[in-house]
Amino acid sequence: MSLSPGTRLGPYEITGPIGAGGMGEVYKAKDTRLDRSVAIKILPAEVSADPDRRARFEREAKTIAGLTHPHICTLYDVGEQDPSTDSTGSPQTGSGQAALYLVMEHLTGETLAQRLEKGPLPLQQALTVATEIADALSAAHRQGVIHRDLKPGNVMLTKAGAKLLDFGLAKLMGHGEQAAVTLLSAAPTERTPQTAEGTIVGTLQYMAPEQVEGKPADARADLWALGAILYEMLTGKRAFEGASAASLIGHIMHAEPAALATLQPLTPPSVDRMVKRCLAKVPEDRWDSAHDVADELRWLRETSGVDAVVGAQPRRGGVLRAALVVAGALAMAIIGAGLIWLLRPAAPVTSMVRSALFVNPAEELNTGRIGLNVAPTPGGSRTALTWTPDGQALVFVGRTGGVQQLYVRRLDADAARPLDHTEGAWGPAVSPDGQWVAFWSGGTIKKVPVAGGPVVEVAPGNKRLQPRGLVWDAHGGLLVEWEEGGIWTMPSDGKPAPLTTVGEGEVRHVLPSLLPGGRGLLYTVRKRRWSWGDEAVVAQTLATGARKILLTDAADARYVASGHLVFLRRGTLWAVPFDPGRLELQGQAVPVLDGVAQALSGSHASDVAGAGQFAISATGTLAYLPSPIIDYPRSRLVTVDRHGTVTPLPGAAERSYNPLVRLSPDQRRLAVTVRTLTNVGLWVMDLTRPEPPVRLTTDGEVDNPMWLPGAQALAFSWLTNGTWALATQAADGMTPPQVLVPGHVMPSSVWPDGRIAAVRGTRMEVGNPDMVIVTVENGIARVEPLLQTPNNEQQPQLSRDGRWLLYPSNVSGQFEIYVRATPGSDAPVPVSTDSGFNAAWHPNGREILFVALRRDPAGKYPMMAAAFTPGSPPTIGRPRELFRFDNGDLPMACTPFRCYDVAPDGQRFYAVQSVASPPVPPVTHINLIQNWFEELKAKVSVKR
Repeated sequence: MSLSPGTRLGPYEITGPIGAGGMGEVYKAKDTRLDRSVAIKILPAEVSADPDRRARFEREAKTIAGLTHPHICTLYDVGEQDPSTDSTGSPQTGSGQAALYLVMEHLTGETLAQRLEKGPLPLQQALTVATEIADALSAAHRQGVIHRDLKPGNVMLTKAGAKLLDFGLAKLMGHGEQAAVTLLSAAPTERTPQTAEGTIVGTLQYMAPEQVEGKPADARADLWALGAILYEMLTGKRAFEGASAASLIGHIMHAEPAALATLQPLTPPSVDRMVKRCLAKVPEDRWDSAHDVADELRWLRETSGVDAVVGAQPRRGGVLRAALVVAGALAMAIIGAGLIWLLRPAAPVTSMVRSALFVNPAEELNTGRIGLNVAPTPGGSRTALTWTPDGQALVFVGRTGGVQQLYVRRLDADAARPLDHTEGAWGPAVSPDGQWVAFWSGGTIKKVPVAGGPVVEVAPGNKRLQPRGLVWDAHGGLLVEWEEGGIWTMPSDGKPAPLTTVGEGEVRHVLPSLLPGGRGLLYTVRKRRWSWGDEAVVAQTLATGARKILLTDAADARYVASGHLVFLRRGTLWAVPFDPGRLELQGQAVPVLDGVAQALSGSHASDVAGAGQFAISATGTLAYLPSPIIDYPRSRLVTVDRHGTVTPLPGAAERSYNPLVRLSPDQRRLAVTVRTLTNVGLWVMDLTRPEPPVRLTTDGEVDNPMWLPGAQALAFSWLTNGTWALATQAADGMTPPQVLVPGHVMPSSVWPDGRIAAVRGTRMEVGNPDMVIVTVENGIARVEPLLQTPNNEQQPQLSRDGRWLLYPSNVSGQFEIYVRATPGSDAPVPVSTDSGFNAAWHPNGREILFVALRRDPAGKYPMMAAAFTPGSPPTIGRPRELFRFDNGDLPMACTPFRCYDVAPDGQRFYAVQSVASPPVPPVTHINLIQNWFEELKAKVSVKR
C-alpha cells in the first residue's frame, strides 16, 4: 500500500513518506486535532486481515502505549481505516483492505544503523547510547514488554539522546516462533531470513541463541541484542557474521566474537567483560536485568578513561602532569609497567605494549578533510605523522585555536613542542639525519629544523595541486607527487625532474616511499578519481625506470625492517613478506590491523589519495590514528524556487549525490550520479512516482550525464579501468554503457538534432580544456572544434534553437559569463559584471541564469538572472539576484560543470543540498604499539 500526500487516516493527514519500516511503510503526517507532526506506520495486510491477530494487537498495543520513557518512542494511537479517500474526499487507489496503523512520536535524526555505516562510535559515545538503551529496556521490562527485535535500525539517535523504535511490535505481530534450522533450505538464496508467519522473530545478527532455536525468549534476549549492538558500536563490525544464514546461525550458537581489544586496542578490559556477559550463550549466564546492565554501563562511562589510555595529559592552561586515576593496585601496576617499557631506551623485548600519546598543547590532530561538510578528522588526504629516525619522537600536524602547524612530541616529554613559522603545514617528512622536517604550506615546499629555527623554502609549489606524499632521498633531496600527477625528484642543488610518468589507464601516482639503499621506489597508482578498488602498488627501479606491479586493491605501501611490505586496503593494514633487492613478494598478504585512518573520500578528486595515518619507527613501534571508514557525506535532491524556497523531492532517499543533476527532455526523469567508496554510478529517478532512483551503471565512475533527444538514452563521461571515454547508455539500464569517443571528453549540452557540446582535455585541473562538438552519423562519432582559445573556457551551453553559445571564461582575469553567436565570428558579449559561473538558459530562451562566485559568510552563493534579447549584437539586461542557495559545502559554483538544472517553466531549479553530518569528535592522542615487529612476524612469517 502506497499513500499519497493528502491521504487521511482518521484525524491524521499524510504529508510524505519517511521510508520502509521493519513491519510496514512509515509516513510523516499531521495530527489535525493537536497540530503536531507524527509518524504513521501502516502494518502489513496479513495482520489487518486476521481478526484474532488484530484483536490481540489492539490489546497489547495498549500496554505499549503505557510505556512512558525519555528513550522510548511514544506510541500515541492505534487505528483502522480504509484509506480510500484523500483530504478532499476524492477516491484514492488502494488495496481494498482496511489499514491497521500505528501513530507514533515523529523523531528527527538518524538511526544507529545509518550512523554505523560511517564506522564505530567513540568509546564514551557508545557507552552513552548503550546506557540509554538499557534504561529504556529496564522500564519496558518492568511493564512486562519485551522488544525481541532490538537492532541498530530500531534505535534513533536524536538531539535528546537515543530513542527505541518498534518496542514490542515483534510480539504484537503475533508470529509463531520456529527453530532456525527449519529455514536452512532457503539459506543459500536468502541474504537475510525474512520476518514472516511461522519463522523466527527478529533480525538474525542480533538474535539470542534461544531465539534462533525457536525457544521462548524472555527479557534476557534483549540483553543479548544490546551486547551485540554495543560490540558493533565499539568496533564497527558485527559480533556474528556469516556468508549464509546457515553459517551465521552456527556462529551465534557456537562461536565467540573476537575480543574487543583485538579490533580496538585501547578498549578497557572492563568494557570487554561487560559485552561478553551480555553475549553469554546461556540466558542464566547473562546479566540478571536491564537495570543491572544500565548501572554497569554508567560505571563504565565514569571510569573508562582509566584503563583506556596510557600517557600524560596535562590540564589545559598549564604544564603540570595530570595524575593517572587507577582502579586498584593491579591497574596501577599495569600502567606503570607500560610507561616503563614506553620510556626506556630501545632494547630487545619479547612482548608488546599498547599505549597512547597525547598531543597537547595541540587541541587536536589535523589530518585533512575526509568529506565535504565535516570537520578535519582522521583519514586526511596527506600523511599527518612521522617518526624521527631514532624512533624517540613523532612529528605531527596539530591544530590549536584554529591554527594548524607542526609539533614534535618526544616519548619522554610531558607535552608536544610546536615548531614556529609552520602555520598551514601539511605532510611532514623528517630527513634521514633527523635534522630537518620538510612540509608543504601555501603553495611552497619548505623545511624547518627539528630543534626549531628559521623556515627555509625548498621549492616553489603548485597551488592547484598540493602534493600527496613527500619523502627525503639519501642525498638531501625530496621526492614528491607533483605536476601531471607523477612523482618528481627535487634535488637540494638541482632542477626538479620527473621520476615517473602517468601512463595509459592511470590517473595519477601518489604516496612515494623509498626502499632500502634508495635504489627502488614504491608508489600508489590511482586509476579512479573518487572511488576505490583497482588502485595498485608499484615498485620502480630508479636506475632503469623499470616498473613492477606488486599489489592491486592496495595503497600507501611502505617497507619495514622486519622484512615486510605493509599497505592499506580501505582502512585495514595488511602485511606481506617482501624482498626489496629483487622487488618480489615472498608470500600471501595478511590483514594485521583494522580501523587505521585513511583518506578514502574528500571534497575534490585530488584529495582522494589514500594516505594512511600510520608511521613505523626503526625501533619497531607502530603509531597510528584509529578511524572508521567514512563514506561521502549524505545529501538530498531538492527543488528551489526563484525566491529560494527549498523543497525535498518526495521519495528521494538521502545518498551521497554528486551535485550534478539533469532533467530529461520529457520532464519525467532526473539523472544523477551517486558516490560510494567503490563506485560513482549513474542513477535515474522517475519524478512521476515517489520512488528512490534506480541505478544504471555498476562499473567505474560516471561524470556529468546529459540526456539525449527523446529521453531514451544518456551521454556521460566514463572512467573505467583507468581510461576515459565519452559513453552512452539506454535510460532503462538494460544494456551496458557503449563507448562513443575515447578520451577525456565531457558532455555539457545537447542540440535538438543530437549533437553534443563538450569539453576535451587530458588533465582539466591543470590545463585549459577545448570546446568541441560531437556529431554521430551512422553510429560513427566525429569530433570538431567549437571554441579554442588560450583562455580557460568551460561549460558550453547551447540555446535550444542552436544559435547561441553561453559559457564562462577567465579572459578578464576572473570567470565571467559570455554569450556569442554560433556559428559565427562575432565577438563574445559579457553577461555577468562581477564574476559568474554555472550558466544556463531559461527554457524560453529570453533569460540567462548563472551563479556569482561570491560566497557569503553563511556559505551561500547568489543565483543571478539577466534578460537576453537576440540580435547582432544581442542585448543583455542588468543581472539581478534571485536568491541565495544554502547547500552547505556543495557549492552551486562547483567546477567544471553546472550543478543544477532548470524546470521547463523556469520557476524552479533542481539541485542537490548537503545534509548535516554528526559532529566529529577531535582526535587528541596517537595510538602506539611498541615492539610491533614481533606481532608482525608472528602473524606473517618471513623467509630468511
